[in-house]
Amino acid sequence: MPRAYVPYEQKHQWPKGHGSLCPQMPLEQARALLEQAIAVPAVGANKLWAASGRWCFCAHPSPHAGTDAWHGFPVIGGEVDERVLHGLCREGQISRRELRRLRMQRQLPEAWP
Repeated sequence: MPRAYVPYEQKHQWPKGHGSLCPQMPLEQARALLEQAIAVPAVGANKLWAASGRWCFCAHPSPHAGTDAWHGFPVIGGEVDERVLHGLCREGQISRRELRRLRMQRQLPEAWP
């Protein structure tokens, strides 16, 4: 069964949302990121990880929205476990150069992409 992306609208509304505001991207891109997301053993149960360029994302299940429904949010690359970054690089989601840049990241990028 394919994963279903279910945005958490109340939390991520611009400009007054709370938490990590998701970049303003087309819904299709968010779905594509979820489809390519990976699980990393021993790094957070029920978490999926994806990356694109300067952005790293974490996804959690949304059981209230149905089976295999997920919502995701951006995370600061410098706060992401090294095993996740290396997994994303191995899977071809980021290059070694992007891995180094994410590792040094201390705040979320300003805009997508």
